[in-house]
Amino acid sequence: MQMYHGVPMVALNIISCIFGSIGNVLVCATIYTTTGLQTISNFFLVSMSIADLTVTLVTQPLFAWFLGARIDDKCSPMVEFLFRLFSNVSCAVSVIHLCLISVDRCLMVTKPHSFDRIMTKCKFRSLLVFAWTLPIVYAVLRLTVSKSATSLFTVAVMALCYVIIIVCYTLIICQVYKQRRLMRSRQGSAKRRKSRTDVERRVAMTIAIVIVVFTICWFPIIYLRSKKADRNSGVAYNWARTFALCNSAMNPWIYCFRIPEFRAGYKRLCIKCSWGTVAGRGGADFDVTHTSDSEATQYANIPKYSKVSLANCKPRENADEMTKEARI
Repeated sequence: MQMYHGVPMVALNIISCIFGSIGNVLVCATIYTTTGLQTISNFFLVSMSIADLTVTLVTQPLFAWFLGARIDDKCSPMVEFLFRLFSNVSCAVSVIHLCLISVDRCLMVTKPHSFDRIMTKCKFRSLLVFAWTLPIVYAVLRLTVSKSATSLFTVAVMALCYVIIIVCYTLIICQVYKQRRLMRSRQGSAKRRKSRTDVERRVAMTIAIVIVVFTICWFPIIYLRSKKADRNSGVAYNWARTFALCNSAMNPWIYCFRIPEFRAGYKRLCIKCSWGTVAGRGGADFDVTHTSDSEATQYANIPKYSKVSLANCKPRENADEMTKEARI
């Protein structure tokens, strides 16, 4: 491999490994230390973060080692084998979780009153078993059967996940703007109208980021696997691998950093740690006092994130809308 291709790929994987590991550890630690964030929906994020940590802590270092050996024209069959095994499992788990999270958030926004009956703990456990079992089976088959068959299977599954993500977030946008039209027909203060506009803008921006990043990271490898299903190698394919792996480093920042509760949790973990124990554990301690965001107060009483009642939040429609945005 030429130096001008190998060195940038190694550097990009190392940078992604560092920032991705930090982000995913913060997600897991924030949810673990904040009772108000310990919901079924956020446990999907924890499971995805574990898969992404496998990518950033194991898969990307192995890939960087593999690329470094290729720069020196050396073969590392054991490193390549381990890389293929861990990458096929962890990346597949991560993509399936992206799909499940989009479905979860779509149900939360479109069916807020029946969401708890739809997404039960039993269904959650079943989905987790599916999300981890299928990639393990796929990884074993990928290493034992022809690359052509598994490459085409990868393309089909990725296309299905992509369609599901697009459909779910399209439904979310439609529901948000439907709520906007409903609010326009009712009287409300200028402050509330501005707040709703800000919510809609953040929702649209988050969805755009999710779709654009997912497309940029995964389209190259899917294109190459569909075009050359029986030959997954070369400089272009290694660049495509790098982009796909980097998606795991971006997920925690996309899905969590835009939510005020997570931002406050990140700050609390970094600043208020003493004797190995995070101060302020629990939903009640977490609400507004640890949040520097100017709009954090409107999220403090969101169901699914805290135990505080919504009885005093008026109007009800505005509280529902804030709940949707926080989950998106």
